[in-house]
Amino acid sequence: MFDWKNFLKLLEKKTFGIINVTDDSFSGDGILHSKKLLKERFNFALENNINFLDIGCMSTKPDFQMLNTNEELDRLNFFLDNMSDKFYYSIDTLNSLVAERALDSGFLIINDVSGFSESKMIELAIQRECGIIVMHRNPASKNIQEKMDYVNVVDEVNTHLINQTENLIKKGINKSQIAVDPGLGFGKKMDDSKELFLNLNNLIKSYPVVVGYSRKKFTDQINMTTSEMKDHCLHSGVDLVRLHLDN
Repeated sequence: MFDWKNFLKLLEKKTFGIINVTDDSFSGDGILHSKKLLKERFNFALENNINFLDIGCMSTKPDFQMLNTNEELDRLNFFLDNMSDKFYYSIDTLNSLVAERALDSGFLIINDVSGFSESKMIELAIQRECGIIVMHRNPASKNIQEKMDYVNVVDEVNTHLINQTENLIKKGINKSQIAVDPGLGFGKKMDDSKELFLNLNNLIKSYPVVVGYSRKKFTDQINMTTSEMKDHCLHSGVDLVRLHLDN
């Protein structure tokens, strides 16, 4: 059974790096079919003592289009054919078949930005006893990028995350498997993402907290350097910061 507390002790620093195996990443850092760029990402991670990487094979930028399963699997297979054994890996996907292929290949964690809203993904996580990252999802939203209205975004995100995690535990997920992500930039207006970021210390602490702000537009409104934003996260009790491999 995966245990986040034990896993976090294996990490050299409280950072995990993003590798987008895509050609349409919103941040322009996709490495699809480029062994050279992939090797550069690995080298950057090693040079900066990052030994945990999050692999995504489909862009979830605003107005993204779902890939068919075969195309996403093809992208994952490119990565698997060229992966390094010097890292721990999570798979960033909405597709349970892609997640299953990654777990079969030694990945330890599923990072599902839909908040584990699909029964097949939940069943897979239960069967494999893997780690999961549960991203905040407003229960009223039609999709992960629909901008929702909030009165008190911190309180509401906390309430939604508590409901999401309690529901997963009732279905058979073990508490030790769960980390949570407030979903900065997902289904939130920029002011709400900014408010959440500035109040990370008020997020629920029942589970390890994962935060990803790297290259998101709302950070333009925050008067902090890249280094200061990372320090702010860590000083606010965040357990892992998800960053592009040039931060």
